[in-house]
Amino acid sequence: MRWIIGAAITVGIALIIMFVISRGSGQVTIVENAAGSLITPGQGLFSSMTLRIKGWFQNRQDYNDLLVENHELQMEIDSLSIQLQNAEEEMQENDRLKALLDVAERYESQDPVYAAVIAKDAGVWFDSFTINKGTLHGVSVNNAVITADGLVGRVYEVGLNYAKVRSIISASSSVACLVQRTRDNGVVTGQVETTAGDECRMNYLPNITSVVPGDVVVTSGVDMLFPKGIQVGTITSVSRQTDTVDKSVIVKPSVDFYHIEEVLVLRVVFETADSLKPIPTPSPKPIVTPKVTPSPTPVPGTTSVPTANPNWSYPTATPAPETIPTPAPTLPEESWAKG
Repeated sequence: MRWIIGAAITVGIALIIMFVISRGSGQVTIVENAAGSLITPGQGLFSSMTLRIKGWFQNRQDYNDLLVENHELQMEIDSLSIQLQNAEEEMQENDRLKALLDVAERYESQDPVYAAVIAKDAGVWFDSFTINKGTLHGVSVNNAVITADGLVGRVYEVGLNYAKVRSIISASSSVACLVQRTRDNGVVTGQVETTAGDECRMNYLPNITSVVPGDVVVTSGVDMLFPKGIQVGTITSVSRQTDTVDKSVIVKPSVDFYHIEEVLVLRVVFETADSLKPIPTPSPKPIVTPKVTPSPTPVPGTTSVPTANPNWSYPTATPAPETIPTPAPTLPEESWAKG
């Protein structure tokens, strides 16, 4: 056993010496050539697999980093978009409020108050809606409601902190108006319940032939509900029927009844004809009828002497003697004339 081990060690030492000597001369031994031929493909495959695995992990890490960065960028974009939308909304709101402020200054004598729309009836039109001001803010029934574009309607119901508004496009609404150019008076009524649009009809015009499309319609104030001069709309078409009842014009409202967000309530209420108390008719002065004083009833055994009444005299059987008038004294001028 020992000699086998010794032989193996000797052979190993000999191979090492031969390897060193051959390497020194720059030659590749058969053993090295065989070992290299076997090992080189494995090394290449291992190196390739190592690079691929490293690349996969690197790509995976880069992908995760890109996902995180993309998520952060998306959140930043969303935040900027929200800020842009808020800025746009605030800018539009500022424009609307500025327009309302200008109108409020124009109707300062009507004591206007700002109100926001908080609810509306079903449908696309704002023919009836609710605002966030009520009796606590001085709002009362029949207050006129306007926007910067013109007349909206009037308050028909009011609570402590809310009020309901009926628009001029409602079929139950009517407004006394006049054509601004011709000064012809008429009544504008809504018809949104009977038609698909928000156009109104103006009736009772005295001279329809003088009205043309494009004429502006404003409130006349004769109904004592709306101040005079508020723009209502523009005439779009004129009826040419010969029947007096059918003589009317179509009015396109100035207000966009698709979109109403803020309004002004004019808190000065005009007295209507129904609210005016009738003037009482003065009573005629009573006619005094003199009462007849009854004759006193004489008591038996006594002589009745009637009491003298300054207003009445009792008739007597003997006529009163005729009174002879006393002659007037003679004036000195008359004696001079006779002499």
